[in-house]
Amino acid sequence: MIAVGSSYYQDKRSPPMEIVLGSFIGNPSPSSLSQNACGESSSAASNILGTSYFASNSSTAVGVGVGGGGGGGSNSSGVSNHRRPTTLGLNKDGRVPMEDRKGPFDQFKPKSLILSTIRVTAINISSTLSTYFSDQLVSEQTNESKVDSGEISPREADKLNEEWEEREWLRRKEALPTKIGYALCRFHACTAIMRLYEFVVARYVLRVDGVSKGGERMSTIEGNNTGGGSTSSSTKNTTHSSIMSHDQAITIMDNLTRDTFQASRRTSQIVHNSEHSPGKVISSYDGCETSTSREVIRRMFTTCLWANVIPFLAELTVQQGVLIYGYGVYYMAKQKKKERRRRRIKQGEEEEEDAKTTLDGKCNDNTTSQGEAQESTNEEDDGEDVGESAYALAFIFRSCRLSIARSMSWISASAGGALGCALYPGWGTVFGIQIGDAVVGALID
Repeated sequence: MIAVGSSYYQDKRSPPMEIVLGSFIGNPSPSSLSQNACGESSSAASNILGTSYFASNSSTAVGVGVGGGGGGGSNSSGVSNHRRPTTLGLNKDGRVPMEDRKGPFDQFKPKSLILSTIRVTAINISSTLSTYFSDQLVSEQTNESKVDSGEISPREADKLNEEWEEREWLRRKEALPTKIGYALCRFHACTAIMRLYEFVVARYVLRVDGVSKGGERMSTIEGNNTGGGSTSSSTKNTTHSSIMSHDQAITIMDNLTRDTFQASRRTSQIVHNSEHSPGKVISSYDGCETSTSREVIRRMFTTCLWANVIPFLAELTVQQGVLIYGYGVYYMAKQKKKERRRRRIKQGEEEEEDAKTTLDGKCNDNTTSQGEAQESTNEEDDGEDVGESAYALAFIFRSCRLSIARSMSWISASAGGALGCALYPGWGTVFGIQIGDAVVGALID
C-alpha cells in the first residue's frame, strides 16, 4: 500500500517532515501477494521520489512491510520475491536513504551554478581583503619602528604608507579576477572528482548502484531452487544475509553523501523533539541523560566526519595534482637552463681551441683556462645532481605536509560544523565547516 502524506512518526512531538512518496507502510494485502505469487503483476521500475536512486523490479532494495507468504514451496517463494516491487524504507529521520546524493552534473544547473559562483567569489574577495589589511598593518608597524629609531620622520612614514596602499591595492585589485577564475576552475574540478569518487564507491566498492546486486540475488535464488525443497531454508538464509549486507552498504553510502546543511536542520529538530525535560535528552551514545546541545554536537560531528570524507579527499587530489604540475614545470625549466649552460660552455671551449691555433705563445695559459673550465663544468654538474636530489626530497616533504594538513582540516572542519549546528542549524554548520578549514590553513601556512 502506498501512503501519500502519511505520518511516519506516531509521537505527537515528531518533526513535521514530509514523508517521501513511494514508502510502504503496513503489511501488503493478501490479494497483492497472490498476484505477485501467480506472476500477474509485473510493474515497471518503481521510482522513489526525492532521490536519484531507482529500484527496478529485479533489484532487491529493502522493502518495508514486504512479507513472504507462509507454506509456499521454494519455487513459488523465489518467483514472488523476484516479481514483488521493491523500495527503500525511510530512515529514522524520515529520509529516503541516499536522497541527498547529487547527480554527476548537478553542479551545472542554473541555481547551483549561481550559488557556487557567488560563494567562491565571496570567499576570494574576503580572503583578499583580509590579506590586504593584514599586510597593511605589518607595513605600518615597520614604518612606525623606523620612526621610533629615528631613521625616517613621521611625515615620511605617512607618505610611505600612502604609497604602499595605492600600489598594493591596485596590484591586488587587478589580480582578483584571475584569482576568482582559478578558484572557480578548482571548485568545479574538485566537484567533478568528488562525483567520480562517489560513482566508484557506489558502483564498484559498495555495489549499491546498477543491477549487480539484483543479478546476484537472482542467481542465488535460481541456483537454490534447482536443488529442490530441501534447500529452501538455505535460500532464505542466503537471501537474508545478502539483504543485510546491502542495507549496510546503503547506510555507508548515505553517510558519505549527506548534505550537512539539511542534516544539521533535521538532527537539531529530532534531538529537540526528543527532550524529556527542558534542555535534557537521553544520549544515543551511552543511554545517560545529557544536554540537548551536547547531543546535537555529538551527532553532527559524526555526520560531518562521514559527509566530508569524499569532498576533502577530492580537494586533496586536486592540490596534489597542482603540486605535481608545479614541480614538473620547475624541473623542466631547470633542465632547459642546464642544457643552455652546457651549450655555452661547449661554445667557449671551441673558441679556446681556435685561439690555440692562432696564438702559440699563449698555449699554456689556454690549457690552464680549459682545465679550469672543465673543473667548473664538473662542479656545476655535481651541483645539479645535488639539486635534483634535494628537489625530489622537497617534493615528498611538501606532499606529505599537504596530506597531513588536509587530514587536520577534515577533523577541524567537522568539529566546526558540529559547533555551528549547536548555534544555528543550517547556515551555522556551513560557516562552521569553512571556519574550521580556514583555521587549520592559517595555522599551518
